[in-house]
Amino acid sequence: MQSKSLCAALLAAVVLSGASLLHAAAPSARDGVIDEVLTRIKSDYVFPDRFDAIEQSVRRHQASGDYAAAADDKQFAALLTGHLQEVTHDKHMSLKYQANARALRPAAFVSSDAQRERERRDNYGFRKVEVLPGNVGYLDITSFHDDGQLAGDTIAAAMGFVANTDALIIDLRNMRGGGEAMQVVASYLLDGTVDLMQLRYRARGLMHASSQAYVPGKRYLDKPVYLLTSERTFSAGEAFAYALQGLKRATLVGATTRGGANPNELVPIANDYVLSVPIGESISPVTGGSWEGVGVKPDIATDEKEALGIAHRQALTTLREQTKDTALRESLDKALEGLGKS
Repeated sequence: MQSKSLCAALLAAVVLSGASLLHAAAPSARDGVIDEVLTRIKSDYVFPDRFDAIEQSVRRHQASGDYAAAADDKQFAALLTGHLQEVTHDKHMSLKYQANARALRPAAFVSSDAQRERERRDNYGFRKVEVLPGNVGYLDITSFHDDGQLAGDTIAAAMGFVANTDALIIDLRNMRGGGEAMQVVASYLLDGTVDLMQLRYRARGLMHASSQAYVPGKRYLDKPVYLLTSERTFSAGEAFAYALQGLKRATLVGATTRGGANPNELVPIANDYVLSVPIGESISPVTGGSWEGVGVKPDIATDEKEALGIAHRQALTTLREQTKDTALRESLDKALEGLGKS
């Protein structure tokens, strides 16, 4: 129950793929889309007190002919998204144009077989795993899959590959978000069940996203962990970084993240649009707050292009300071020297 909740809570940054044809609907059709969007926001948005301001803003732009003047449906959706975010300042509030969206996604969080196949071919967001000089593990993850069980074998294989390294770098710089797999990966870094995030929903009350009591293979405990962040790091990637930073389990290196914390749902609008509407808010059990609108601030702020090198050097330096083994110290010195030449 708790695990599945994050699928619904942190799916925001999953990229909705598929053909996006340039098409300009009649103004009356766009008026229907606007009405449906506002109806959905009124019934589902986690902050109902903001609806009047949202509606007033959208209706004002509608009356001025702004939406009717949009060159195509993609531009119309982008324009409406901008106006919604101007009022809410909520990064998960958006409308996207997607041809035949209702057929591809008939209900919230339902993925087609074709979408699941694309996710498999994307290796469930795991792009790279390797061992860097000095026995430092490296994982490049671009999304956390919404189904932790479906992605479980891939996660276990990746964590198994780096299990014998002495420090770990997880690259979230291109992390677009996702869902339940965030909890699975976090479970390898923590001992037992740990409350990562509390999720307060408008309709369902308070739920919890926690690490798992069991993982296949070895947990990665009592070793340094570094997370690389950028201005693109979003949603579930931010939740992962914020939780591990708060628990003092990881050091963040890079840039402040994008700032989208509120759990959302994706629903088809008309036939060719998908609305993302926040239905809850994330609350850290450690800080009592979240990163909504402000992002997750790194422990070591640097240009994102330099983040990997800096984290690698920090890991090697930490390992050198911790060991009393002369041969290992010499090996780490050589690795550090090699970084200086690269």
